Amino acid sequence: MKSGKLQKKASKRNLILKIYFIAGSVLLLVLFIIFTNVVINNVKKDVQIVPDLYSKFVGMPADVNLEQFLFQYFMEEILPGIDYPIILTDSLKSPFSWENIDIPKDDFNQLETRQQNILINMVKKMESKHSMIPLKISDDDDKIYSYVFYGDSQTMIQLKMMPYVGMGFIFLYIFLGMYGVYTIKKTERDILWVGLAKETAHQFGTPLSSLGGWIDVLYPKMVNCKNGKKLQDMLNFMHSDVERLSKIASRFGKVGSVLKFQSCSLHNIIEETIEYFEQRLPVISNKIEIKFESEIKDKKINLDPDLIKWTLENMFKNCIDSMKKKGGIIGVKAFSHKNKMYIHIADEGNGMPKKMFKKIFRPGVTNKERGWGLGLSLARRIVEEYHNGKIRVLESDVEVGTTFEIVLPKV
Repeated sequence: MKSGKLQKKASKRNLILKIYFIAGSVLLLVLFIIFTNVVINNVKKDVQIVPDLYSKFVGMPADVNLEQFLFQYFMEEILPGIDYPIILTDSLKSPFSWENIDIPKDDFNQLETRQQNILINMVKKMESKHSMIPLKISDDDDKIYSYVFYGDSQTMIQLKMMPYVGMGFIFLYIFLGMYGVYTIKKTERDILWVGLAKETAHQFGTPLSSLGGWIDVLYPKMVNCKNGKKLQDMLNFMHSDVERLSKIASRFGKVGSVLKFQSCSLHNIIEETIEYFEQRLPVISNKIEIKFESEIKDKKINLDPDLIKWTLENMFKNCIDSMKKKGGIIGVKAFSHKNKMYIHIADEGNGMPKKMFKKIFRPGVTNKERGWGLGLSLARRIVEEYHNGKIRVLESDVEVGTTFEIVLPKV
């Protein structure tokens, strides 16, 4: 993906985030109003019983039996509209009738023990909430003949849920907003990273082309020189270094681009990288040795060989920097398991505490005295973002050493 496309993508995400905060606030308010109105309408239905009863009582003929009228009204108008559990008990709180409970309306003593226990436990729970009405002949009479126990109606449940629903909407809104901000910041970092990489590749390009041209011009002029053979060897080394710089520029140019993987021998890639460093170890440190153990010599994997070499180079540089003072062995082991290939790179360097295991891959974080802390960050980007693999610190002990693990999927 080119930096221009990333910029357009970031601009689009910024616009989406602004729309989100505006539309999200409005939607949040609308949803809460709708939920509130549903609850209010349910409350109205519950309260409607009282004025309805009053209107029928006022319009009732004088010769109608009041007791019969109230009983009929309760059975036909009130009871069918009740959606919460009701249990009628005697004065000793033993159930004898119930509504809206999934238990057969038989005689209490004929119920199964399990069903009896359910009713008794419901009575105790309702009593603990003071959800009961004692039935008396009159207010002056202290004797209680029975009790009416009742649970929460759907309206009451909705009222209790209202603050939690509101907070749930708010937390969801905040979470999505924070995720949007994080995504935009990550995109901005990608733009900066890709832009820097592309510009580096571009700046490398011109002088490298010029150097290559001058080397080609010098080659024929060295034939007749007194020290021509020696100078030609020097030009060969210069030509090799220019080619290597061109490869490095090409690697930077691949950052942010769509990669075309090819079937490669990971064993050969590791071996070539180790050979490159072994040629330079006497200059860097003659106390360091690299040992390679491979179980993947005949296995192929789809990847970008240039970028994987770059990753391995950064890993080896990190190990060598960690071991410069004390020396030791860098152990490299490659093997496969199921549909993945593994590379373990173990050094005998300074090591690190466990709290640094994840931080060490962040840009700018380093456990070295000098450096920008970009090598391992670049390695993680190549392995995880471009190759859908995984890189991590497998184990590490301070002053003992560190083992890194790279996991690459075969497909």
